[in-house]
Amino acid sequence: MTTYILRRLLLLPITLFFIILVNFTIINLAPGDPTTITEVSAEGTATRSEERSIAFGSDDRYLQFREHYGLTLPILWNTWPFIKLPYVQDMLWKLVHRKENPSAEKEMSVKDYEQLRIRFGDQSRFIMPLLLGIIEDPLEPVDIRRMASRFFVRGGSRQSIVSTSLTQEEKQYNRKVSKDNQLLEQIVLKPNDTPQETEKKLVEMRDWFQANKTFYNFVPSFWEKVKIFFVDTRFCRYMSRVLTLDFGTLRNDQNKTVISEVTKRFKYSLTLSLLPMLLTFVLCQIFGFTMAYYQNHLPDYSLNVVFLILYAIPVFVVAPFLIEKVALNHTFPFSSIPIPYSGFTSPESVYRHQVSYQRFFDTLQHIFLPIVAIMYGGLALQSRLSRTAVLEVMRHDYVRTARAKGAAPFTVMYKHVGRNAAITIVTSIAGSLGIVLGGSLIVETLFDINGFGRFFYEAILNRDYNVIMFSALAGAF
Repeated sequence: MTTYILRRLLLLPITLFFIILVNFTIINLAPGDPTTITEVSAEGTATRSEERSIAFGSDDRYLQFREHYGLTLPILWNTWPFIKLPYVQDMLWKLVHRKENPSAEKEMSVKDYEQLRIRFGDQSRFIMPLLLGIIEDPLEPVDIRRMASRFFVRGGSRQSIVSTSLTQEEKQYNRKVSKDNQLLEQIVLKPNDTPQETEKKLVEMRDWFQANKTFYNFVPSFWEKVKIFFVDTRFCRYMSRVLTLDFGTLRNDQNKTVISEVTKRFKYSLTLSLLPMLLTFVLCQIFGFTMAYYQNHLPDYSLNVVFLILYAIPVFVVAPFLIEKVALNHTFPFSSIPIPYSGFTSPESVYRHQVSYQRFFDTLQHIFLPIVAIMYGGLALQSRLSRTAVLEVMRHDYVRTARAKGAAPFTVMYKHVGRNAAITIVTSIAGSLGIVLGGSLIVETLFDINGFGRFFYEAILNRDYNVIMFSALAGAF
């Protein structure tokens, strides 16, 4: 038993690691990045519009955003330090002439050209010696040298460390970065530069490179390149944060952490997940026993038909039906209390003046319809599964033996059949535990409940990688 438990515990981190790896790879390979804006029309159609992307570093805000999310690095492994001179020359030619090759008749599309600029701009910090060599080579065309100088500036530029509590070393680093960035912007080669100005800028580039190549590690050794190959990637950066339980901040507000926003919604989704799960387990056992006990009789046929119909009706049909036909202008049976159909509780102005038991009943009233909308499909499925499990157990020899010994029917059904049949149901329902941190998008949206479902859906639309990855990781865990 101990060996089995240890083996399972060892498999846990390995399984989680590969789940993170697969999800992270898929998310990062999807078209676009967090700068892509998703707009949802009144008809529910989602469209994407991409902001203007600048690869050369003139748009500091855009680059800082990409640096923050690690989007300037490769996904799984970094081969950029091993780039050779012919590749750099070919890329610069494409960027200058806007063509794939000299024989191409048409120019590249704007989108393809922007992607090429951004990718080569990200690679530039790893090919600084090659870019400097092209800039200083008088045999290279002037336009190629100018383009190389722009990417030299891009590769040498760095983003300052943003934090509310900077150390002295970080402050000193920020001052140096700011000074270097200003210098690099001044020495980029321009079309109207005189030969004397060009020569002066070339000298300044060479001097700056020699002075900073060790500080910024522009010329790594072979083993340093091997380390960069594995370490300097998006995935490695993300895993280093996850191992310290740092799941990042929101895309739209870096002052809000993913954990704090998830915690705010935890009580809503936990209630709308665990409570239906427990009610489903109890009710499906009752209906399953009833159908199995009256097998091939009217109760069995009737309940089977009802559950088949319920299972076939989607939640986006049931939820609006409950709101329109059950809640609007109706009250709870035998009372004058109106049935609420919006929110998890009454408005804050009312809720904060209620005492404990009033808040409890207020919450029950508000979650009544959402719970019905969430659990009806699962109840239909689990009840039919419970019927099958009960029938299978009732055919076992120990049940017949108990009956032959004269045990009461209730004792047989409860003690011998119920306990063993429940194992199948518990296993089936436990498989849906991931829903606890997944939420129910349709129900939460229609009933205006700020749970995980809406939160994670909005994160997908906004390309908020940190929230999406936390959702996948939490569900897997």
